[in-house]
Parts: sequence; structure tokens; C-alpha cells
Amino acid sequence: MNDDAFTTESDQPMSEDTAAEEPEEPMAQGSPEAADEDGGNGGGTGMLGPIEIPSTGRLLLVIGGAVMALSTLFSWGKVGVDSFPNWAGVGHTTSGVGLAVFLVGLSLLLRAKSVGTTLGLALGAFGAILVFIVSVGTDSDILGFGAWLGLASAAVAVVGALVLAFESDDRPTMEVNPMVAALGAVLAIVASFWLDWLVSTPYVRDPNLVRPPLNGLDSEVLFGFPTLIAGGIALVLLVELISVPRMVMEGRRQALLLICQAAGIIITVVAGANVLGMTILGYYIFGSGPLVALVGGIMLTRSIKDA
Repeated sequence: MNDDAFTTESDQPMSEDTAAEEPEEPMAQGSPEAADEDGGNGGGTGMLGPIEIPSTGRLLLVIGGAVMALSTLFSWGKVGVDSFPNWAGVGHTTSGVGLAVFLVGLSLLLRAKSVGTTLGLALGAFGAILVFIVSVGTDSDILGFGAWLGLASAAVAVVGALVLAFESDDRPTMEVNPMVAALGAVLAIVASFWLDWLVSTPYVRDPNLVRPPLNGLDSEVLFGFPTLIAGGIALVLLVELISVPRMVMEGRRQALLLICQAAGIIITVVAGANVLGMTILGYYIFGSGPLVALVGGIMLTRSIKDA
């Protein structure tokens, strides 16, 4: 008899169809092959999850905001040669500037905001610290280390905000209420030089000791300068948007609105620092200027919204 007749079915070679129909044995969960596949695909992130590396602009903002908040814990005003501890910037030493810088630094550190708001906060803090240093005097022995540290960290935050503005391509489209924005800019400009910014010794009976109120551009105040500059820039750009709206291309329009929004935040930070400091922390009674400028900055900022 032929030996082929005794060949069993199991001994015959499997065809391709048979091999395809043959079920594969499930691979054990803990097998080395499964671990190699997961590691090869790069899907395993461990217990820490995906690690996100912040962008350069965001990293500079975080560093600048953190150092800004810490700078207010150092001395901004030195009393005596050997005095320790010295007056920290967050107290009444700076009449509200240090407290505003502390709050702005924490805001930049803890929460991401829009590009215009971030740029305005950083520039507002930088302008307030610069005015404080100039008013005290760069060669004065009273000026402490914390003021210089705050100025440097605010500059880092400004650079980070600018880098973030150029990095972000998906900014939302913004719209403006031009009349409200223009009115807010005008209020800030008028308050900076026309209204009384600081009222000193208001209840002195001797007329020879009574000093006239000081405006924001006075050498003893100087906080009207950043308010005037920011309000003037915003008003000029708003006039361009209102006068020839159809001739301004959409990209340029959004850039102008971004600058106007940042200007409104600058006015709010500078004027708000004066109102807060003179009301709660300072020894002087603030005049109409800081309050009107604060209202104008809020109006300018609130009039620009995402479409």
C-alpha cells in the first residue's frame, strides 16, 4: 500500500488560508513581548504622565513673576545704617507700589492670561517700579535692594510677554467699543496732569504750612507720566481705528487693539497702586487724579473684548 494513504490530516502542511483561520494564543499581560511593544511605541509615560515643557515666553513670565513677588519681601527702603530688618516693599514703604508688584507677580506666576493683559501687567509693574526708583533717587541711601530686584524681574517679565506675543499664532479676534475706549483714554490723560494727584497736609490751620495739591507730573509724584504715555498711545490708535476703519487691514487692526488693551492695563496697574497704597498703606490722602485714571483704565480695558 502507498505510504501517502496513511498520512494523517494533522501531518499535512497548513495552507495560507488554514494558517489565517488558526486563532492565535493570547499573549500574557505581563510578558516581556508586551512590555517591549509598549516601550517601542513610546506610549508609556509612567505614573507622572506627559511632561509639558513651557515655551520660552511662558518660562520667562513665570521666572519674572516669581522674582517680582519675592522682591517685595526684600528691603525697598533702608532706615538707618545698621537697621535690620529693613522695611519690605510690600508694606507702606512704597505707598502701594510694592503691593501692586507683589499681586502682579503672583498673577503672572499662577495663571495664564491673554497676550494683551499679560503685556500690560508686566509693563505696568515695570513703570511703577521705575517711577518709584526715580522719585526716591538712584543715588539715595534710602533705596533698598528689593527695588532693583523688582525692576530687573519686571524687565524679564516684559521680555517674556513680548516673546509670547510673537510666539502665539492662535490669538482670538478682538472687538472694541470705540467711544467707551476713547473716553477711558481721555480720562486717563486728563487725570495725569489736570487733576490733583496728591493732597498733602489738607487740614493744617496755618495757611503758611498748607501746600497746594500736586498733579501727576510733579517731581514728587511722577506717576502721571506712565499714565499720560499709555493713555496718549491708546487715544492715537483709537482715533486711527475710528477715522479710517475700512482702510485698516484686519491684522493691523488686531495689533492696534492689542496695544490699546495693554495700555489700559498699564493705566489700571499704575493708578490702582496709588489708590490702594494711599488708601490702605500710605500716610497721604490721594486726590482725584489716581481715582479718575483708574476708572479710565478700567473703561479702556473692558471696552476691548474677544469677538
